[in-house]
Amino acid sequence: MTAKVIEDVDAYIIGIVEAEDRPSLVRFNTDMLDKQYAHVMLIDGNDLRGIDVGLMTKDNFEIESICSNVDTVDSVGTIFSRDCPQYQVKTPNGAIIHILVNRFKSQSGGGGDKRQRQSAQVREIVKNLVSEGKHVVVLGDLNEGPATERAHATNLANLFNNGSPLVDCYQQLNFDQGGRPGTYDSCGLRNRLDYLLIFQSLVPHFDSGGIHREGLWGKRITRPTNWTTHPEMTKSEEQASDHAAVRIKLNI
Repeated sequence: MTAKVIEDVDAYIIGIVEAEDRPSLVRFNTDMLDKQYAHVMLIDGNDLRGIDVGLMTKDNFEIESICSNVDTVDSVGTIFSRDCPQYQVKTPNGAIIHILVNRFKSQSGGGGDKRQRQSAQVREIVKNLVSEGKHVVVLGDLNEGPATERAHATNLANLFNNGSPLVDCYQQLNFDQGGRPGTYDSCGLRNRLDYLLIFQSLVPHFDSGGIHREGLWGKRITRPTNWTTHPEMTKSEEQASDHAAVRIKLNI
């Protein structure tokens, strides 16, 4: 079902939030996706279970360089629960986009302080990149949703407030939320955990976007009725993920 969702979305560049290692991701691409992705990259991070974030890109979308932030620390200690790798990707038209893939601290046990530190560090990385005139995309499971539609998640405020150069794709006119505001489980607003943020330089190139929930069942026993699901799924254990896929289209 995960492969089916990836085929449905058919992204040229796809951020992977949970994978064990690069060999398993390569095998998944080979066995389940018929090698649709020409480039598969994953760097081991800080998760002791070996669950990491990565990137896959199709032919002619070259991964030109990678910068890991796995060892970045502040006064408290190691910042990233996994990593915040920076992938420099070149599009067929020659545009260079810097993609930051994230999976912030889960809400298990709270974790708000950790997410706040992580969002502050991502903001610092973005600041350095945009000061050099780079196109930047920040994506991933940031593990915290807003309380109201016009607010931002409290511990993610560093990504949005105080003159942030990042734009939340949920706020773009051509972004289709599919009748629900969230991306996890029941998809309520508090469950908007997954984000795509773009630097202002990419806003003129924004075409469309949306949330793809066909592979999401959630924790419920019966089939979801608030969105369409693939008929092959008959119970929660068969879902592609307990998170929906978030997608955008940039003409660049």
